[in-house]
Amino acid sequence: MQWLAEVCVKRPVFATMLILSLVVVGMFSFFSLGVDLFPKIDFPTITVTVINPGASPEEIETEITELVEESVNTISGIDELRSSSIEGISRVFVQFVLEKDVEVAFNEVQQKVQNVIPRLPTTAEQPTVLKLDTDAAPVLRITLSGNDSVRNVTEVAKKSIKERIESISGVGQITLVGGQERQINVWVDPDKMRSYNITPPEVTNALRIQNIEFPSGRLDEGAKETSVRTLGKVQQAQDFNEVVVATRGEYAVKVKDIGYVEDGAEELRSESRLNGKPAVTLIVAKQSGQNTVAVAREIKERLAEIEQGLPQGYEMRIIGDNSIFIENAVSALTEHLILGSVFACIVIFFFLWSFRSTFIASLAIPTSIIATFGLMLAMGYTLNSITMLALTLMVGIVVDDAIIVLENIYRFVEEKGMDPYQAAIEGTRDIGLAVLATTLSLMAVFVPIGFMQGIVGRFMSSFGLTSSFAVAVSLIVSFSLTPMLAARLIKRKHLKKKQDEAFLADVNLDGALDKNIEQKEEHGSKESRWFAWLLDRYTGLLRFSMGHRWLIVTLCVLVFFSIFPLFYFVGKNFLPVDDQSQYEVSFRAPEGYSLGATSLAMERIASEIRQMPGVTDTLTTAGGGQDQVVNSGSIYVKLSDIDKRDRAQEDLMSATRDLLAKYPDFRTGVQQVQAFSGGGFRNANVQFLIAGPDLKKLEEYSAQILERMRSIPDAVDVDSTLISGKPEVQLEINRQLAADLGVRIGDVSQALNTLVAGQDATTFNIGTDQYDVVVRAVQKYRTDIEGLSRMVVPSSKVGWVTLDRLVTPREGTGPSSIERTNRQRQVTLLANTRPGGSATSITSAIDQYVRELKLPAGYTTGYVGQSKEMGKAGFYFLLAFALSFIFMYIVLAAQFESFIHPVTILLTLPLSIPFGIVSLLVAGQTVNIFSGLGLLLLFGVVKKNAILQIDHTNNLRAEGMSRYDAIIQANRDRLRPILMTTLALVAGMIPLVLSTGAGSGTNRSIGVLVVGGQTLCLLLTLLAVPVFYSIFDDLSELRIFQRIGRFSEWLFGGFRRRLAGATSSIVGKQ
Repeated sequence: MQWLAEVCVKRPVFATMLILSLVVVGMFSFFSLGVDLFPKIDFPTITVTVINPGASPEEIETEITELVEESVNTISGIDELRSSSIEGISRVFVQFVLEKDVEVAFNEVQQKVQNVIPRLPTTAEQPTVLKLDTDAAPVLRITLSGNDSVRNVTEVAKKSIKERIESISGVGQITLVGGQERQINVWVDPDKMRSYNITPPEVTNALRIQNIEFPSGRLDEGAKETSVRTLGKVQQAQDFNEVVVATRGEYAVKVKDIGYVEDGAEELRSESRLNGKPAVTLIVAKQSGQNTVAVAREIKERLAEIEQGLPQGYEMRIIGDNSIFIENAVSALTEHLILGSVFACIVIFFFLWSFRSTFIASLAIPTSIIATFGLMLAMGYTLNSITMLALTLMVGIVVDDAIIVLENIYRFVEEKGMDPYQAAIEGTRDIGLAVLATTLSLMAVFVPIGFMQGIVGRFMSSFGLTSSFAVAVSLIVSFSLTPMLAARLIKRKHLKKKQDEAFLADVNLDGALDKNIEQKEEHGSKESRWFAWLLDRYTGLLRFSMGHRWLIVTLCVLVFFSIFPLFYFVGKNFLPVDDQSQYEVSFRAPEGYSLGATSLAMERIASEIRQMPGVTDTLTTAGGGQDQVVNSGSIYVKLSDIDKRDRAQEDLMSATRDLLAKYPDFRTGVQQVQAFSGGGFRNANVQFLIAGPDLKKLEEYSAQILERMRSIPDAVDVDSTLISGKPEVQLEINRQLAADLGVRIGDVSQALNTLVAGQDATTFNIGTDQYDVVVRAVQKYRTDIEGLSRMVVPSSKVGWVTLDRLVTPREGTGPSSIERTNRQRQVTLLANTRPGGSATSITSAIDQYVRELKLPAGYTTGYVGQSKEMGKAGFYFLLAFALSFIFMYIVLAAQFESFIHPVTILLTLPLSIPFGIVSLLVAGQTVNIFSGLGLLLLFGVVKKNAILQIDHTNNLRAEGMSRYDAIIQANRDRLRPILMTTLALVAGMIPLVLSTGAGSGTNRSIGVLVVGGQTLCLLLTLLAVPVFYSIFDDLSELRIFQRIGRFSEWLFGGFRRRLAGATSSIVGKQ
């Protein structure tokens, strides 16, 4: 690409327009980019939900879950099939391989579920099939409270808030938690039903038939046509009392004869409290692909309007706002990007002591970064923590090419006395291939990240491609804008004739370097004392290293082998911990706890949490979520902004765990707020699964492993998904007696379903609103076994029979939920990592104990969730490392026309790993997926330095200089650009290392590794590269390597000559 530099130097307007076009596209693209926390990732996971009110978990598993699993299991591309059977609800999660198209998977699952519907229980509702959309994440948590009944507060929340913000563009699902919607309840008395010989099906059928409207056609009167409409719907709720259920003799039995109608509310199955006061919570999610920050802003503007019209005594608050953290994280990264750019510019000026040169090199930063926005828009990326982190890291990288080219032009002007115009052309030509090789090999580091497999690969792809494009633009800038500006802005410093003559005389008298090299440094930008001192010290160390090569090799070997113990000691987690100014406490009371008792216990804990400094609000939700389990819930804890409190979020989470230790009867956990929900995914760092056929055995084995997990130092919040001991009344039917009395078993179940669980009979309309009409036995018959025994079931022989004649009640316990994986019952053991702990230390201890346990055949174990993905991430990162090394070798071999020199460079890369790990240990960080990115970036920087050293050494040897002198001279010449690029990178990353705001955990995990690793290993690599170069050069003199060289020349020489001829002809036409 040296021809581009020559064209741009001669045609400055062309060079300006070339770069300006990229910048303009980038600027306009920037305003179209969305803002989000994470990149959009498609998880091909489909959820099938079937509701059968009142059915036990075991009935749900046998009659629904098993059937659905059996049907969908035949679909191709399933990675994992999971299910959960709880009271009244079956959920089957079909997780496909990532390559599966989500729409195709959704359609295939729907077709299979349609085939199952005829086989489901008659009392089951229609199955719902949903795609997991991680991008449709919750944006806001809004609470509404007032001095009114829960039903009325819910009505206001629904009509005044929910319906009004649903119309906002980008708003997705809005979930009401802790509400109680209006419902028409038909309370029937089994004793009165018995006296009138009325059965439950007769009541529900009567309400359904006598509250219905059918199209009645039209009347044709010649020229006039009139529609006929039958007003069969009940107009007032109390009119349901007059509905005739049956006729007994001459008497019409009405609903009011066997019970009463109440215009009331649905049964309360969830409860929400804000700072101890009852409230209704609205969880607002955005639509997939929408800008989170923009959607949240519009919602908040609409809420400000709504607040003005709320009834007297009502209070509305936004208790959780994810857009704030996103805005703060992106703003912090933007600030780091600007500060890093400023620091990098200061470093450049510090070396060159020229405002003009600093301006020329620094232009590469905004032009490369802004131009990258164009690619981000074209690829469908957003401004999120990953892409912004990539751009921030690139600040110190994109300026490197411009620094190297500018420094070489500067050297040609100062040391060779060239005119700046000619120096811009010749200097760029001299360094061009090295710059091209460093850039392509750097892209070879990032491109494999863009094509990594697995969920982590999808997560990180935007990082790799964004970085690669920024580096590619910086290459274009360094070959166009940089030489063009250098030719016009650099001023030649005229040297005194005596100095020139003295310098030439020194060179002529003694061709060796020694003291005469210092004469070359007596003028220009290298004349500063500190650099002259540094250059002398480095030269001395370099001479010593070349004279004691075995010492450097031994030191490098020791450094390399230190990787293994260091990697063993450093903590390893899937993700770094970010301070989001919020966390949540999961809570489960013992089985049998009512909603009220659960809510009271949770509020007692929440009140203590509110006493901790830094906590502003708590929102308790009992019985919430899709499962509606009344003895389970969560406490959302909101903290003050990070800069307004003394304690970090992790410290407050640890203090909360200490507080929860006072409540041993409850199963609790403290964790970060989940970024998205659904798909059966759990919010725990470590998730270990044990599957097998026998639930009792699973309970036994999981209890043993759970006990051992509690003794692992790094494990906190240890828990299990197996929840047994749910109290239940089991009714054993006397089948023979039932047959004699003409009672069908199904009629018994249906009667109980209606009278105990409650059954939707019909609907009641008021305007456009529609409410359910539910038939159920009055409360006193649903409190004990005696009440159950007095209920009636239909009989074909005697009309009706009381339940006590047919069943024998027995009190017992059963599982609260039954979970399955790949159609086998399973238990998942959960644990979080203590602050500063390592997830791998937990998994290692679990693996060791499971081996000692020696599970029998038929029982399998494995990891799911984050633990599973961490293992996959390790494999894919190793693959990315391998591909990066291969691609770098290919680029470098082509650049140096050698099979040996690339090995010299690549051997120095692992030397940076121990220094990076030491930096993590000193800073208290752990290895995670972002540290893996930092390691790849570290490889790219270290390799770039080695390319500059070896390329210049080869050029000097080609001019006739001896190997030793060429090594010394080349490394002296390249010390300044290496220090400039390295310190510019470090300066650009200092804001990341020192960050304390939103997203600082992620920033530090990658910044500490790169800054520490590059700074600490710089001297060793500066000495190791020339030593390895000389050693491999000696090896190349061996006969076997000479034969390999001749063979490669014979194999590739002809092709290379033809390629060179074609290239020169193309360039000649430009």
